[in-house]
Amino acid sequence: MRVVMGVVLVLALAAGVGASARSSAPPALKNGGTLTIALDSDPDALDPSLARTFVGRMVFMDMCEKLYDLNGKLQIVPQLAASLPTFSADKKTVTIKLRTGIKFNDGTPLDAAAVKKSLERHKTLPRSARASELAPVASIDTSGSSTVILHLTDRYSPITAQLADRSGMIMSPKQLDALGDKFATNPVCVGPFMFKDRAAGDHITLVKSPFYYNKKNVHLDSIVWKIITDPAARAANLRSHDVDVSEGIASTELQSIQKDSSLQLFKSTSIGYQGITINIGNSRGLGKLPYTNTGTAIAKSSDLREAFELALDRKVINKVVFGGTTNPDCFPVAPGTPWYAAVKGIPCNLNADVKGAKAAFARSGASPGVTVHLMLGTDPIAARLGQVIQSMEKPIGINVVLDPTEFVTSLNHEDAGQFETFAIGWSGRIDADGNIFNFLHTTGSQNDSGYSNAVVDRALTNERKAASLKARLVSFHAALLQAAKDRPIIYLYHAVNRDAQSKKVGGIQLFGDGLVRVQFAGFKK
Repeated sequence: MRVVMGVVLVLALAAGVGASARSSAPPALKNGGTLTIALDSDPDALDPSLARTFVGRMVFMDMCEKLYDLNGKLQIVPQLAASLPTFSADKKTVTIKLRTGIKFNDGTPLDAAAVKKSLERHKTLPRSARASELAPVASIDTSGSSTVILHLTDRYSPITAQLADRSGMIMSPKQLDALGDKFATNPVCVGPFMFKDRAAGDHITLVKSPFYYNKKNVHLDSIVWKIITDPAARAANLRSHDVDVSEGIASTELQSIQKDSSLQLFKSTSIGYQGITINIGNSRGLGKLPYTNTGTAIAKSSDLREAFELALDRKVINKVVFGGTTNPDCFPVAPGTPWYAAVKGIPCNLNADVKGAKAAFARSGASPGVTVHLMLGTDPIAARLGQVIQSMEKPIGINVVLDPTEFVTSLNHEDAGQFETFAIGWSGRIDADGNIFNFLHTTGSQNDSGYSNAVVDRALTNERKAASLKARLVSFHAALLQAAKDRPIIYLYHAVNRDAQSKKVGGIQLFGDGLVRVQFAGFKK
């Protein structure tokens, strides 16, 4: 039996609230009511096989449970599984025991056959974002109604962590048969809440499930996820109590939230990253191999990509754009995690190196004023980030053109290869494989850069097979060292997730993965 190492992170649910809050009695909650939560962007497809957005993961928390979940210490614990998986002596066979008596939100039973169907769909559905996460799973068998057996092509260290996220979400076979690749239009899983309706760009409504195995601890009648992309508008809606909870409090709005005695701010340090993805080889669309260079100036020249990165001042970006509320960095893994040892010795410039940038620009052979398009969000913070990047690149000779794009549309453009560079991030996974393989391996299911390097591929394949943390760190180091030279992604910072709620609400949890957990929340008595 194997337990993936939890990540140690500093986490506070409110200013001045630490370990003592966990030992105090939780607030008494009344049953009933609708909790309204403001999201900073519209989730993409509510289909666990296809979904890739951070905000979508929050919605899934309430309606699509997984084989495994995380606890407050970011340790993996069973959810739909009865226990942590067991492994054969050669680590190539994984046995998962399921809980019994569980029902999907259409009343049909969760059993081994249902798990097999979902996992196989994650692996094989066209455009599946889970495909590379489960690529080492060669086949899936069942034994009786409550045992699932995974046969791996080789040892696969991150398997349990993968099954603690969307790869482990199990969908109703009945609904899969009825809707096929249109599952997102009316998703049915196991969860405390069930899908009711969605208006794109406006809201998603969930209602309490009568089938949930732990419904006695579910207090709310319904949850409305309200999409409010403008950070000032989100904060205003929270202060007016038109919403009860707001995800993604911007640095520009922190002071007003902190001064409001009716509100409570809580935060967690992200285990993900934010950066700029550069389209090097995604000329025909994600996953359409072999990748071929797109032919843009920045795609063709690693020297120009180096110049672009060296011109960026991560500390200034943090101060000017985010008011000093992020953690500037150059890597996809966060400080304070066991994985950060993999970046030791890899150069990282938090301040701009203008001299180095100009030298790299000269080596690139690009003409002064060369144009680079940057796709980014439509909110004021994204605009400010774009303007700061423009100002940093101009003295080097790079003319950055900003392409503000609605979030889900930008993801579609990214997958189609219809972008040059893209300011985008990743919410993070407790196993570093989840932050790296999908994006840097040639076959990664989110390798929107179209990046392909044999050294990186070999190192990342080896880390998945490695038996020890030390061996995995060696392989991660080799991959990240090469990627730092090629720059398919320029990492800028790790976010500090700040969310806020009305003090009338209780039972909300926020862990180091940044997801707002409201399954068992409610209004205080």
